[in-house]
Amino acid sequence: MFVFLDIGFTLLGGPSQGPAGRLMKHLGLPLDAKDPLNHLLFDTPLEEPEALADHIARDYGLKKGNILPFIAELWDKQVHEAYPLPGAVAGLQRLREEGIPFGFISNIWAPFLAGFARCFPREFKECPLFASYQQGVAKPNPEIFLTALRHTGLNPQETVMIGDTYDADMAPALKLGMKTIWILTRPDKERFDLVDVLNHQKTRPHQTLASMEHLHPDQVVALFSPSA
Repeated sequence: MFVFLDIGFTLLGGPSQGPAGRLMKHLGLPLDAKDPLNHLLFDTPLEEPEALADHIARDYGLKKGNILPFIAELWDKQVHEAYPLPGAVAGLQRLREEGIPFGFISNIWAPFLAGFARCFPREFKECPLFASYQQGVAKPNPEIFLTALRHTGLNPQETVMIGDTYDADMAPALKLGMKTIWILTRPDKERFDLVDVLNHQKTRPHQTLASMEHLHPDQVVALFSPSA
C-alpha cells in the first residue's frame, strides 16, 4: 500500500490566479499564450527566473531586461504565497503515524515547489516526489504516474492517488488501475466533472472527500479490503 498525493490545492493553497495568467496580464500577452506558458512553467526544468525570462523574451519578442524584474518578483511571491490547506499537515501526520507510506505527484513549477518545501520540510526531504517541471511531463499524461510507479517499484493496484482535479488526478489514475480519493477543495472548479460522475458519464473515484481534514488512514486501508 502506498499513497501518492497531488500538492497544489490538495495540500497547498495559493493565489486563485495561476502564474501563467499573471504573466499574461502583466506582460500583455495574447490569450492564446496560456497553454504554451503553462507548458513552459510546468513541463520545463527551469530552476531560476532568469531562465524563464530567456524563454519568454525569445518566444514573444520581448526584451529580457524589461520583463525580468516582474518575473523575479512573481517567482519570489510564489515561494511565499504558498500555505498549507486546512487538514493537510494533520492528514499527512495521521498517515505517518499509521505507517502508511506516501509521496507526491504534482503539476508544479520551481518556486511553488520551494513553497511546498517551506511549508512541509519533512515531507519534502523524506518522501518520493515527482514534480512535473523536473520530469518534463505533466498530468494527465500517464507517463508521470508510470515514472513514479517505476521509481517506487510499485504496481498501480498497490497505490492510491489523492488529488483535487478529476481530469489531472482521478481520470489517469483510474485508467492505470490505481485507487483514487477525490478531494473537492474547489468544488466550483470541478462542478462539470462532478455532474458527469453523478450522471455516470465518468468513472466514479473510489472515495470523495471535502478536504484533507476528512482523510483518515482507515479510509485508505479500506480501499484494499476484499469487498472494496
